[in-house]
Amino acid sequence: MENVVEQYLRNIEQFIKSNADSKKIDNIKVYLKNQAKIIYEIPMKKLKYLFQKHLVEFDNLDANDTFTLINELLLSKAFEKQVIACMLLERYYYKFDENKIVLLIQEYILNDIIINWAIADQIAVNTFSRFQDKSFLYDFTKSFHYLLRRCSVTVFAEMELSDNDINLLISNIKELFEEDEEYVMRAAGWACRNILNYDKEKYFQFINEFCHMMPRIMLRNSIEFLDEDIRMNILLSSKEKRNSLKRIACKYK
Repeated sequence: MENVVEQYLRNIEQFIKSNADSKKIDNIKVYLKNQAKIIYEIPMKKLKYLFQKHLVEFDNLDANDTFTLINELLLSKAFEKQVIACMLLERYYYKFDENKIVLLIQEYILNDIIINWAIADQIAVNTFSRFQDKSFLYDFTKSFHYLLRRCSVTVFAEMELSDNDINLLISNIKELFEEDEEYVMRAAGWACRNILNYDKEKYFQFINEFCHMMPRIMLRNSIEFLDEDIRMNILLSSKEKRNSLKRIACKYK
């Protein structure tokens, strides 16, 4: 006899299969850059739209069953099931100890259960961003795994930023100045842009002071939506400062 979690897992499996579209498989693979173990052939936007109306059906699950369900969906390594796990985690995160969630996601990234940036982003943007204590994100910047380093900044990319959030984000970005993974550099720039929405003075102070230390991809993403003349001035300033540092380094070789 099925227990309640098994029933929900079976229903989710049926839901996914009934909405699969084999014509979309190539598009999904390109979007994920093949970073998924199993794909059922539903684009993420469509899946989230279709599943949103079913979320209320999980409201009566207790905390233990909800956590078990999320855990089983993540362990499946199927992209669509992991997306649904993210949706459930976003809705019911308050039922769980925040440290427990952090340790679970960290373990699953480090052990290749969560292997693509789209799932990591969903967790960072929609769940980690709601946590009161985000200090664990600074430790993520020092991780050997690029998805944890990416999470350390994507958390801040779309949320409303307090002064503490801005200060932590800036600290995290500084730790990524030596970054060479494109996914992380772009995410840091994406998050940095959000500072402009809440504290223009701190944003421009940070950019002007550290533009020459930021990897070019990170810098270009950080200033992407500025007016063209301001953006070009920053890029020119960055280039001049980089060249000056190179001349100084050559002088003392």
